[in-house]
Amino acid sequence: YTRSSHAVATPVGDRVVLYHGVSRTALVLNPTGSWMWTRLAQPRTGTDLAADLRTRYPDLSADAAEHDVSAFLDDLLKHAFVALG
Repeated sequence: YTRSSHAVATPVGDRVVLYHGVSRTALVLNPTGSWMWTRLAQPRTGTDLAADLRTRYPDLSADAAEHDVSAFLDDLLKHAFVALG
């Protein structure tokens, strides 16, 4: 997954507000989503992000991490904030 060149990220406290310059869509990421967004500064796979999430939250099961990352990436894809690449 790679960040869209049309995505503008603005930190607001412990959250990131994403704005898509073409579609004029905005999303407010929760603190965990905001942290995962920072991990997408470099292209990453969903598996990579799930592993990162489990490192950050060691008590999180592999299934829960995969589910959470998949839902996060699906939402970003749906709004064109990331692309497969």
